Amino acid sequence: MIDPDKELESRYQSVAVTPDWYQTNIPCQVGCPAHTDVATYIGLISQARFDEAYLLNRKANVVPGVLGRTCARPCEPVCRRNKIDGKPIAICWLKRAAADHREYRHHAERPPVTRDKKIAIIGAGSAGLACARDLREMGYPVTMYEQYPTAGGVMVNGIPVWRLPRDVTREECDEYMEDLGVEVKYNVRVGRDVQMTDLLKEYDAVFIAAGCYIPNAMTGPDNKVIPGADLKGVEDGIKLLEKTNYGEPAFIGKRVAVLGAGFTAMDCCRTAIRFGADKVYVMYRRSKEEQPSDEYEVDEAMLEHVEFQYLVTQAAVLTKDGIHASGVRFIRNKLGDPDAGGRRRPIAIPGTEFDIEVDTVIPAFGQYSDTSWLQAEELGLEVNKWGVPLIDLDTWMTSYPGLFAGGDYTQGARNLISAIGDGRDVAGAINRYLGGEDIPPEPAEEVELPDYRRGMVDNYESIPHQMLPSLSLKDRYSNTRETETGYSPEEAVIQARRCLQCQLNIMIDPSICILCSGCVDICPYDCISMEGLSRVVKSDPMHQGTETWRGGADMIIDEEKCIRCGLCIVRCPTDAISMVQFRVASPNDRWTVSKIPILNMH
Repeated sequence: MIDPDKELESRYQSVAVTPDWYQTNIPCQVGCPAHTDVATYIGLISQARFDEAYLLNRKANVVPGVLGRTCARPCEPVCRRNKIDGKPIAICWLKRAAADHREYRHHAERPPVTRDKKIAIIGAGSAGLACARDLREMGYPVTMYEQYPTAGGVMVNGIPVWRLPRDVTREECDEYMEDLGVEVKYNVRVGRDVQMTDLLKEYDAVFIAAGCYIPNAMTGPDNKVIPGADLKGVEDGIKLLEKTNYGEPAFIGKRVAVLGAGFTAMDCCRTAIRFGADKVYVMYRRSKEEQPSDEYEVDEAMLEHVEFQYLVTQAAVLTKDGIHASGVRFIRNKLGDPDAGGRRRPIAIPGTEFDIEVDTVIPAFGQYSDTSWLQAEELGLEVNKWGVPLIDLDTWMTSYPGLFAGGDYTQGARNLISAIGDGRDVAGAINRYLGGEDIPPEPAEEVELPDYRRGMVDNYESIPHQMLPSLSLKDRYSNTRETETGYSPEEAVIQARRCLQCQLNIMIDPSICILCSGCVDICPYDCISMEGLSRVVKSDPMHQGTETWRGGADMIIDEEKCIRCGLCIVRCPTDAISMVQFRVASPNDRWTVSKIPILNMH
């Protein structure tokens, strides 16, 4: 006997597919906060077309050479290649390959100023740069106020040189803004050199993209600042990285404890190794499975002999002379119920205290936004309990007309690509506020491919994932030499050929399909099945009139399983199956660039 409820659970939903539907169902593109057309640029790299891949990336995410070294890679966990061999396409590292191996610099031609409304952006980091670029392309005059001597924000202040060379940030941040005609006022701090109220009088719109750089306090199990937090030898992680990046004096001793396990903590522990530390600990209050940094970062730190200890919380910084740190007292934890963020809360276990001897303590517990310069009360700004302006997430505007805020300044410390996505959204919101019209999205089009193999190599589904080449361990102990050497052009092409190209889709023409099930038999991943019409939820025009049919069948394709191998096309005796490519129409037509040989970069 058939259980009606169980039968209903196993039914298939039928949808009317359009190019736009397929465009929003490419997992890597949907997973990217900037909605980068990943499949297309990976396809270009598979053909060694590095310049075109670089330009496509720059259009979407502004700083591809930076992101190819530092991106948090939200696209990779959702990559369908994971379901084949457990390893995603190396999307991030291939982005770097396109930047490294392009033939030309591609200086952008300066867009003309066609709008009379002026815009100011506070902060030349990820969100500010993305917003400025888009607004300049819309024709607005843009002025950025940056407190540091160079653009890039945390790309320059918080990411070590051995991960991100400064010639990359200089080209993609400072020089790109100069090419576009963005006026950047360096070494100008809003609140010190110019006031917010003055900017609001001078400009038609102001965007706060100041990031968050104030370190969170070093607290213990009771959430109070621990004893010894102000001793010499205690240096907040984000401040330490800023000093080492700008060549300022920074003390890093021989025995170092890094507190926390996020991306800043990983940069700090590996920087300490490069500054001559003999022993480096990373101490984290939760378990290894819950640490916020990714597995690759942890593996690289362990390769460099960093020791990780989990389920421990700092209770006090110890001292022998009352001036300098000499160690840290910890207490062991167990995990309790999940907190508001979904992670299990660490609970201290009484009587489990222990000490480690160190001369340097680097807390890396995240940061919050500086609101001291906002003049929020004078402006009548609505703020949250931390003093950060409240914004309308549809318009990105604060309660003060014409004052926008976004990026990490309002959303909290996250990652570069999320801030870039915010900045691009804010640019659109500012344009609408100033009376401009949204640029209509380029229409998607579908193209039937005459060659179902579309240039793919025969063994693409069995090409193994390759880790990014890096310096040998003995060559890593430099704070200025880049540790990761990157894929060679040949390696990049091979890795790009692992891509399943999810913008390609199998289409079955029901008017000539004879329901022979040949495609079902030959499919290596069982992604095609023949199902009775009674198991299909019919909501599209194609099934009108079939609701009462007792017989009949549908061909069902599971897009999640399909590897785009095309064997079903070969097997079909009536040519009812085709490979269709869904793409944005003529993407290259919108790029305006001048080609400068890459040899002139330095």
